Amino acid sequence: MKILLTGATGFLGSHLLKTILTNSNDEVCIVKRSFSNTNRIEEELKNDRVSFFDIDTHEFKDIFNGNKFDSIIHTATEYGRGGGSIHKILEANIIFPIALIELAIKHNVKTFINTDSYFNKEEGNYSNLLNYSLSKRSLLVWLKKLSNKIQIINVSLEHMYGPHDNQSKFVEMLFQEIALNKTDRIKLSYGHQKRDFIFIDDVTSAYLTLIKYGNDYNFSYKKFEIGSGESIEVRQLALMIKELSNSPSVLGFGDIEYRPDEIMFSAANIKPIKELGWDCTISLRDGVKNILQLYQSGDNQ
Repeated sequence: MKILLTGATGFLGSHLLKTILTNSNDEVCIVKRSFSNTNRIEEELKNDRVSFFDIDTHEFKDIFNGNKFDSIIHTATEYGRGGGSIHKILEANIIFPIALIELAIKHNVKTFINTDSYFNKEEGNYSNLLNYSLSKRSLLVWLKKLSNKIQIINVSLEHMYGPHDNQSKFVEMLFQEIALNKTDRIKLSYGHQKRDFIFIDDVTSAYLTLIKYGNDYNFSYKKFEIGSGESIEVRQLALMIKELSNSPSVLGFGDIEYRPDEIMFSAANIKPIKELGWDCTISLRDGVKNILQLYQSGDNQ
C-alpha cells in the first residue's frame, strides 16, 4: 500500500511513521512544510520507502501527480496554545483536511483516517482549548457529510503519552519537573480528574489495525476510541512518577484550582477496536518505567 501521512514531524506522526516502516512494507509520503523541523524523523527520511511533499513550495494538487494513495492518515493539528490566531487554527484543522479530502475523492483514495481528541466527546465546550475543540467538531460534521464519497475513520485519542513529547503536555511536564528537574514544589490541581492514559506504542499499533481495516473492508463512516479502556486519577500518575524516580519533589495538590468546566472523567470504549484484533499491551506503570529508564540513561532530549 501507499500511505499519505500528515503531521509526520510531530509526536504522534513521527512515531506512527516509524511503526509503519518497521511493521509493514508500505510506502509513505509525508506532507510537511519546507521549514518543518524534521529532527524526529531524520533517519526515516533516508528510507527508500519514504518520500515527502512540501506544501508551501508546490501546488497542493501536485501531491497526487504520479502517486496512487490507498489511505491518508491525518495527524497534523493546531491547538492554538499560547494565543494562536483563530484563522491559523481554522486553516490547519478545517480548510487543510477538507482540501485534502476533496483531492482524495478526485483521485480515488479509499480511506481517510482523521485524528481527534478525547475532550471533543464532551457535549460542553472545553474552554482551555475552545477554538481547537470547535474547529475539530466542525470538521467532524464535514467528515460525516463527505463519507458518502470516501471511507472515513475518525479516531478519538485518549491521553496519549510517551518519551520526548512536547514539554507543554501535562504528562511530559510531570516527568520533567518530578523525575529530571526534581523541582522543590510542583503546583498542581487536586488531581482527582480521571484520565485514560495510553502509551504511544499502543496508539501506533492501533493505527496499523485501522489502516488494515480500511483497506480490507468497505464502509462509509466509522469511529473508534483509542485508549487503555481504564482511567485513573491524574494525582495517582504524579505519585507513581515520584515513587519510581525516587524524587524529593513536593507535589502541591490543590495549589491550582480546577477550571470551571474541568473534565473529571474520560475513558475510551475500546470494544469496537478490540473486535478488530487490537488490544492495549503496555500498562501505565510499565510505560512510566520505560520513560524513566530512557531519561535516566541520558536520553531526555
